[in-house]
Amino acid sequence: MTPTDARRPTSEKCPHCDVRVRRDRLLTHVARVHPGQSLEPETVKRIRKASREASRGSRTPRAPLPRRWIFAGVGVVIVVLVAYVILHSSASGLARTGGAAPDFTFTGLSGNPHSLSSYEGHPLVLWWVATFCSGCSEGTSYFAQNYYSQYHTEGVTLLEIEDYNDLGQPGPSMSSFATSNGYNGQAGWVMGIGSASGTQSYNPNGYLDVYYVINAQGNIVSSGQVLSSSFSTALQQAVSS
Repeated sequence: MTPTDARRPTSEKCPHCDVRVRRDRLLTHVARVHPGQSLEPETVKRIRKASREASRGSRTPRAPLPRRWIFAGVGVVIVVLVAYVILHSSASGLARTGGAAPDFTFTGLSGNPHSLSSYEGHPLVLWWVATFCSGCSEGTSYFAQNYYSQYHTEGVTLLEIEDYNDLGQPGPSMSSFATSNGYNGQAGWVMGIGSASGTQSYNPNGYLDVYYVINAQGNIVSSGQVLSSSFSTALQQAVSS
């Protein structure tokens, strides 16, 4: 007997007309051909059991997907997710190393508006500070005493910008912060007050002492925290990029 024969429903003789009928269809046959006639309870039970088995046997099991299809599907999902993250980051205007520096506006200490794009063509170090931050204050004084002349000689501009609303914390004004830490309008060192959009682009997590090195083409070369420990490194990156 072949596997196909084993799955084929057996027939059974109708007790009312001696016609052989598939066992799983015998009840239907009796109801249509011999209305009013009945079958023995045991016969009915046997026929119903046969019908259930025939129904189960007719279902063809699904063949498992080949592994290469599964791996290909997973690969497609990963590619789509990575593309989404990259495009979403670009669309949201967030600063990222290797990408173009998002433009933003800030207010200079004299009250005049400035934009980052107006400095394109010159290497920059963009430094986001908070006036209540003691590390930012010490770093500013350290820059004035030890690194300003090097930056100015190399033609690298330092943009020192206060985070919008000082990150919601009380602190002195940016003008007071500047004068108390050695700033008096030196050429190539610009201080200002950042906008909400600028702070969101460059410091969305509200960290203290965040900096970005931007080359003359307007692309972000590197970024980090605590510029005072990286003045020399940032200068070299700005000059060589």
